[in-house]
Order: sequence, then C-alpha cells, then structure tokens
Amino acid sequence: MLNFKYYKTTWLILVIVLLAIGIDFLLHEWVVPFLKSKGIEFLRAPGNVTIIAMILTFYDSVLWKLPFFKLLVKIPNVSGRYKGKIKFEFQGNKGEKVCFIEVKQSASKIKIHSYFNNELNEKTDSKSLVEDIRLEEDGFFDIYLFYLNNGNKINSTLDCHEGANKLRYIPAKKDRKAKLIGHYFTNRQIQTRGEIETEFESKNLKGEF
Repeated sequence: MLNFKYYKTTWLILVIVLLAIGIDFLLHEWVVPFLKSKGIEFLRAPGNVTIIAMILTFYDSVLWKLPFFKLLVKIPNVSGRYKGKIKFEFQGNKGEKVCFIEVKQSASKIKIHSYFNNELNEKTDSKSLVEDIRLEEDGFFDIYLFYLNNGNKINSTLDCHEGANKLRYIPAKKDRKAKLIGHYFTNRQIQTRGEIETEFESKNLKGEF
C-alpha cells in the first residue's frame, strides 16, 4: 500500500484528477467501444481506479527518480551505497571502524541497512525499523531512524541491541560526492555512541559489507 507522506499534496491531488479525466476519456472514446464490438463488458469505475493505482505504483518505484517527475515529491533521492567510517566511544575508549550505509528508497518510503567491520575483522549489520526524512530550517534534509543490530554471534561482547541515528544528507556538487553524516547512540548493556561520516559510492546495493 502506498504512503503519500512525502508527496506534495496539492500536486498529487491535481495529478490524480487529471489522470481520472484522461483515462475516462480514453476509455469512453476508444477502449469501451472496442471491447463492446468484441462482445466484452468493461466495468469502467473499477477499471479507472485500477489503472490510476498502477500508474501511481510505477511512479512511486521508478518515475519519481527522473528529473521532471520528481517535482511531485518533497524529499531528495538519497538511495545508494555509501562508504565511510564510524568514530565511537565504548567504556571510555575511543576508536573507529569502516562502515557502509545502503539506502533503498521509493517516493513513499525509505529503508536503511548499515554494515560494519572493526580491526579484528568482526562484521555486523543493522537495519532501520522506523524512518523519517525532514527538511530542516537551514534547508538540509535530516534522516531520523530507529534501528536494530543483531550483534555478532562469534563475539559475545557485541550484543544484540537497538539504537537511533540522525543522518544529514549533503547533496553532491561538481567537486564532491553526496554524503551522509551524523551521529548515533545505542541501548547496549554498556552504551555506545559515536559519529558517522560516509560518502556516496554507487547506486548498486550489495546487501553486505
């Protein structure tokens, strides 16, 4: 089911109305007469709704990423794989580890998976459970998310935990790639917190470190 949270309401309503008028005209002038000539009955009202739903679904997953069509939504296209590092503090000790952030996004929702590795080659990952994108007063978009990390099954000190992130999206320019930067904290038995800075690497998602 589509969620229109990130759509521009006025433009969305206008597009739906125009689609309804256009589809109704095509059905009345072309499709229905043709089907009747073949002895086939066509239920116009359900047909209209189904066609509009299919168009909006296609827009939500594909078309919204194109320059002209993205005018219907109020959030940027953040999707892709980002590479960087996490600087953290644990039990009073500071350190850093390599990380990848993968963003899967449509016009109506966003999911974020993060993958980590430390100096002992211990790998772990987390996935977002609740997400929100907001336009801040300074004109930048911040992503707020609540996530679950399953920990590491080999190293019992890396326990399963939950946490929260705030990531700022820095758009790409001619001399730099897009970035996701921010901070996080967890509810581990011994709480950790830290900073994240990643840079866009690719549109291709790997689903692993």
